[in-house]
Amino acid sequence: MRAQVPAQTLASFPLARTAGATRVLLVGGVMIAILAILVAPVQDPDFWWHLRIGEWMLQSRALPSHDIFTYTATAHTWTDHEYLTEVLMALAYRAGGPLALSIGFGFLTWVGFWVIYLTARGGRQPYVVVGLGLAIGAIAGGPIWGPRAQMITFFLTCVELYWLRGYLDGRSRALNWFPLLMVVWANLHGGWVVGFLFLGIGLASEIIQWAVDRSSNVHAFHVRRLAIITVASLAAVMATPHGVGLYLYPFQTQGSEAQQRLIVEWFSPDFHQTYLKPFEAMLFLLFASFTVRRPRLYDFMLTLGVLALSLQSVRHIALFVAATTPILVRQLGGIWRSLATRYNLRMAQPSGSPVLMAVTALVLVAITAATAIRVAGHEAQQRELTRTSFPVGAADWLAAHPEVGHRMYNQYGWGGYLVDRFYPDSNRRVFIFGEAALMGDSLLQEYQDVQTIRPDWRQVLDRYRVDYVVYNKGEALANVLATQPDWDRVYEDDVAVIYVRK
Repeated sequence: MRAQVPAQTLASFPLARTAGATRVLLVGGVMIAILAILVAPVQDPDFWWHLRIGEWMLQSRALPSHDIFTYTATAHTWTDHEYLTEVLMALAYRAGGPLALSIGFGFLTWVGFWVIYLTARGGRQPYVVVGLGLAIGAIAGGPIWGPRAQMITFFLTCVELYWLRGYLDGRSRALNWFPLLMVVWANLHGGWVVGFLFLGIGLASEIIQWAVDRSSNVHAFHVRRLAIITVASLAAVMATPHGVGLYLYPFQTQGSEAQQRLIVEWFSPDFHQTYLKPFEAMLFLLFASFTVRRPRLYDFMLTLGVLALSLQSVRHIALFVAATTPILVRQLGGIWRSLATRYNLRMAQPSGSPVLMAVTALVLVAITAATAIRVAGHEAQQRELTRTSFPVGAADWLAAHPEVGHRMYNQYGWGGYLVDRFYPDSNRRVFIFGEAALMGDSLLQEYQDVQTIRPDWRQVLDRYRVDYVVYNKGEALANVLATQPDWDRVYEDDVAVIYVRK
């Protein structure tokens, strides 16, 4: 006998198909549009020296043990915590230039957003809420996205938080693999230390809940398991060429007064800046949702943890997005369901028809095509961005005049570009470049003394026997050198000037 399908079920098929099409259109469209945001041209000044040291490692088949790019810090020990990322960057650059790296890092970040979707259990949330949450997160992190090693920490943070959420919810034991993930993380980027912050937050929330309810065996078991995973992960960090020495690196950076005071990306967010308004809006929306719907203890503690990081430094906004976007989606989804139950609300659905499916497909194709066109234009955009952001013309002039200069004083953010252009030319070694921990606080302070024209600026240049300066046109140092009788301006364009000591 053939089974009978209830008429009510049959009648619901078109609505289900319509709802599915609408979800695909909105969430799929948002995700494709996010990819267009994430695949960005190179703007990070550190990109260039990461690329050059990666190429050096491929050629020499060794890790750098000391500084090789400056004449000022050659005795400084180099703990290259990003060595594996730099090697991979150099290989990708060989294969496809800067576009390959833009696409590669953009795609990795995009996959991180898919992991965020899974962490939020996006398939179970109202699709409008999911699309809104993902879009806000992507826009809020706009100042951070791009082809930079930090995106590896963003992606691995998303994976860790997905595993941690699944474990605390009792849905998954994938978190048991975290020590192996930490081995990979510690060899790719120094941001591995935040992995322990998130483990610590999970552990602390379970300890508090266990203390409140001693009858719960679940919380006690979670505490023991998380403690074991944390200890195993701490041991896993040593599975790098740097061994125990890698533990010191994060503390050198966070404990460096000069880095925190002088390097822009370590500054606290300035909410007067327009580009930080989406981050500000995300903060407001998240805490507003907490006043309407009480968050889980873990969610609240996690939010406070990443908020503290992001208020300390702009660069940590990416971590805030990774951690709180799933919380925001879950909070708003729960609020919607409560309102829908109380007031008998339903999300409007258009009538089901094949036309809707066709329109959905066409819209997604159009969004995809627009994204592809934008990415395809990156090559020309990259050339213009590099020309206006870095001393391309000045470097060309120096390459054409090898007899000019022996010891350079350069703008900090241009050090990586000049390293990439000129290494290993001994007359073109830089005064300073973007590996701040390697440069050390003393050199950073001396650099600052010169660029801000402090009373000892001349003594610093004399002490290092600087005989030419490559600096921003129109900045204080360039303007002061123009008044000095013992310095000649030999090159100038709309970006940079070069002064040579007489």
